Amino acid sequence: MSGSRRQAVLVTTLLAAACGGPADVAFQPIKLDPFASAPSPLSRRSQLTLLAGGAACVIDSYEQRVNCMDPGGESVDFGTEGEGPGEFRFPTFILRGPLGTIGVVDGQLNRLSMFSASGEFRTSTGELPGPLLFGRHQVMDGAVSGSYRRSDPSGDRSTVQAEIDVETGRVEWERAFPHEADVASCSTPLWRTTRLLLGYGDGSGDLMFVTCHGEFLVWYADRDAEEPAAIVQSPTYVERYPTDEEVASEVRLLRSAAWRPVVNEEELRARPKVWYGARVMDDRRRFWAVSHWNAWADMVAFSQIDMFCLTDRGPEYALTLQVADKVVGMDVLGDTLAVLVVRDAGGVIPERRVDWYDISSVTDLQ
Repeated sequence: MSGSRRQAVLVTTLLAAACGGPADVAFQPIKLDPFASAPSPLSRRSQLTLLAGGAACVIDSYEQRVNCMDPGGESVDFGTEGEGPGEFRFPTFILRGPLGTIGVVDGQLNRLSMFSASGEFRTSTGELPGPLLFGRHQVMDGAVSGSYRRSDPSGDRSTVQAEIDVETGRVEWERAFPHEADVASCSTPLWRTTRLLLGYGDGSGDLMFVTCHGEFLVWYADRDAEEPAAIVQSPTYVERYPTDEEVASEVRLLRSAAWRPVVNEEELRARPKVWYGARVMDDRRRFWAVSHWNAWADMVAFSQIDMFCLTDRGPEYALTLQVADKVVGMDVLGDTLAVLVVRDAGGVIPERRVDWYDISSVTDLQ
């Protein structure tokens, strides 16, 4: 994309207390307290998916099963290790399905299995086109949207966005989108920023991409359009290390690991806060992204979650929430936010918990 074209589609983000609200010149994180909390099993997977009744589902990768817990303390486990119906080798993603169903993608068996809300096995797809990544946690109209790696006859591999039929595993639509470096220029180069894009959508025929670790949101109003309809710079892309103590701690951490790039304090101070980890497009066309002030730390005191509304003009910044501990997984459904966090419980291994938040008071979109 040319510089003039890029400038033409760059739109100004609205700073507002809620989508469509009055403009402001700064953002102030809104601190929230959870209305419920429950322990979560240790796992190598950090995805969380909310169900319509409020239950939050996570993957227990050590027992090869799914654990769904509700705010009242009730829980259901389903799945076991194996290759038969309802069994898993390596569950990787949970998808919220229609009529209370739950979809579980197995990365080794390369299939999607459907379960009832109580954990009863329903059906499995045929073989998927490849290991899938998902930018949204929904199954809509019998299809799932995600991305996978595709090889062409020359041997080159690319990441493509795809819509896949739930029953057959057949690809109904797919497209390779431009690399982020061909869409927007990062203001501050960061280590390993030139990664391929993963699209976020809600089944409405449009897609949104995150570039430069959260500096820009790139929106295609029509997923088949040649160029994006808007490129929005995030107003929360700000200084990441505001204190001398945080800068010194990060320098020590970088120097202690040979595989990480060594930088001086001046370079580190210039690095902006970025989005790490969980991102989701919810059922009200709101996009959520988690950031931490120190991404390398095992535990942090709090996490910030930026929220954008997707309007006819493109994504518009609405607010930033602040919740306790380090968020590693997240989902939003209606007026409920659920986060999977790690926190210090005084032992050798950090504790994992699911916290539920009522966000109706801070996201009035009427």
